[in-house]
Amino acid sequence: MSTSGLVLLTPQLDAAIGDIRQRRDPAARQGMPAHVTVLYPFMDPVQIGPSQRGRLAEVIRGFAGFDLTFSRIGRFPEVLWIAPEPEAAILALVQAICAAFPDFAPYGGQFETVIPHVTVAMGEGLDLGALEPQVRSRLAPPVVQRVDGVSLFTTVRRRWREVDRFLLA
Repeated sequence: MSTSGLVLLTPQLDAAIGDIRQRRDPAARQGMPAHVTVLYPFMDPVQIGPSQRGRLAEVIRGFAGFDLTFSRIGRFPEVLWIAPEPEAAILALVQAICAAFPDFAPYGGQFETVIPHVTVAMGEGLDLGALEPQVRSRLAPPVVQRVDGVSLFTTVRRRWREVDRFLLA
């Protein structure tokens, strides 16, 4: 079964940590570039027709482009991640898209709060503490990324593919 997700691509950050992600993040090995998740899982790609794309475009156009700075590292159990700052624009975008598509909660409703992040490494048994200094050194000076759109990715034969992009105002 295919799935989809809405993400903010971070190519500047990918340039800094992409090699680590390729070794340590399963999504990177499946073709997903460095990103901040806006909404995952999203609807079945077969159901994303013109009306759904139009509604997405309308919601996303209501937001101005913004800059994100990446300098802070965080952890979840078995996950090393980088925090985008400021979070407010991302969280407002998440809330607006969820209001327009109420059947799709972030991370399937698995968590009470959304913590915007870029996954660097994920997996059981990884020594995340050993990876932290390497990641930290690549964030000095902090990486800054201009965000001007939201990308729609779907899985095709277990690989992530960008299938659409919705521009911010």
